[in-house]
Amino acid sequence: MEALVAGILSVLTIEPLIAIAVGVTIGIFMGAIPGLHAAMAIALLSPITFGMQPITAIAFLVGIYKGGTFGGSISAILLNTPGSAEATATAFDGYPLAKSGRARKALQMALFASVAGALLADMLLYAVAAPFSKIALKFGPTEVTFMVLFAFTFVAGLTGKSLLRGLAACAFGFLCAMIGLDPMSATPRLNFGFIELQDGLPLLPIAIGMLGVAEVMVAVERGLERRRIANSEAPKPISGTGGPALTLPEFRASWKTIIRSSLIGSGIGALPGIGAAMAAFVGYGTARRYSKNSDEYGKGSLDGVAAPEAANSAVVGGSFVPLLTLGIPGNVTTALLIGTFLVHGIEPGPHVFKTQPTLIYGIFTILFMANFFNLFIGLLGSSLYSHIVKVPEYITYSIIALTCVTGVYAAANDLFFIYVMIIFSIIGYLMKKFDYSFVAFLIGFVLAPEFETAFRSFLLIAQGNPVGLLIDRPIALVFFLLTVGAVVRILWGQSVKAKTAN
Repeated sequence: MEALVAGILSVLTIEPLIAIAVGVTIGIFMGAIPGLHAAMAIALLSPITFGMQPITAIAFLVGIYKGGTFGGSISAILLNTPGSAEATATAFDGYPLAKSGRARKALQMALFASVAGALLADMLLYAVAAPFSKIALKFGPTEVTFMVLFAFTFVAGLTGKSLLRGLAACAFGFLCAMIGLDPMSATPRLNFGFIELQDGLPLLPIAIGMLGVAEVMVAVERGLERRRIANSEAPKPISGTGGPALTLPEFRASWKTIIRSSLIGSGIGALPGIGAAMAAFVGYGTARRYSKNSDEYGKGSLDGVAAPEAANSAVVGGSFVPLLTLGIPGNVTTALLIGTFLVHGIEPGPHVFKTQPTLIYGIFTILFMANFFNLFIGLLGSSLYSHIVKVPEYITYSIIALTCVTGVYAAANDLFFIYVMIIFSIIGYLMKKFDYSFVAFLIGFVLAPEFETAFRSFLLIAQGNPVGLLIDRPIALVFFLLTVGAVVRILWGQSVKAKTAN
């Protein structure tokens, strides 16, 4: 109880509260611009948190995460151009509502559903995380090995169209993580004579290059393509303040949809690698299936806006379950948060619940408080929405490119890592072009050191009999069987899709 009170009080001070407010504002702004998203904002702005207190840094980044999740719905509703992948399903009904003069109603439903879904998910996090961490404390090298192997397979299979491409991206991330010192013998490896790589490749230049600069390259290509196509014009933005406001009976009519989608989003968020986009589509499809007015979906249904927004916002709370209890990131954003945690001396995993309980309850409080800031700032900035989405791409992406270079140099104070960023921006661009999952790459890169140490320890403990040790460890055996089942299911699903396509 003392840790709970101390955690809450650590957040209810001026610096963390300001950090949440600023983070939410930036997140909404970044999310509202097509092509930008919360993960990119976190990658770009992580360096400025290194000098902050840990709780303030986490408050700032969580605020961006929460705000960016809602922000993507703004351009989806006003422009029919989702600001982020998870807002794609919101556009199905949000844009028809805006075209019919109910843009304000659609935006308010998106905001209220997002906040409600996030609140429900955060309450589930409170209830689930601590008990689950006690189970995770029993994990040894054998359990960690097969748990991470399952995460690799799950992520690789569900974040792209091809299991082989997903595994290739994950393996490439693993290979990049091998650069530096061997964790057991401390001998240099794969550093090609560069003393800067003695400690391995840093996460920040890679993430900024593959998320930020690569997106700028895609935007330039998109702009050139538009010039080639005659009469290619983007949809004109609709006023964010147009039409009547959402009424309480209209919101109450969607409460079943919001609760259902929140549970779906929380569950999907807790699984590594699936992400908010999948949660939004599953939430939308489930709502349509159980709706008495399913014919209205796609034509301007408020339920069709509430379902995906509640689901994708609930993913935020759900994604903190594997992050805090197992140290496994559920998506790109939480993978980037791990980097910030480590900079501040915080190692996510089951032990943090015992060693730093005040911090854990502080994080829970930040997640909970950020929802109210999201609601307040979202309502306050409603008149600015249509102006945000009208910002020309050449201005937006020029600022992003400059911020990428400045952020990497400020974090490392070394031009070498600018070159690393440029190399990985080219790699990221090619991965986008050829459908290789960046999520699989990044999670492979982040989890590789933990997997390598656990796997080598497992082999030493096994003493030449790994099968016998696996059979003697039921939790590890369950993860092994889940991995085999995931591979079979993914391959079966892809073969069925291929037959259907033919």
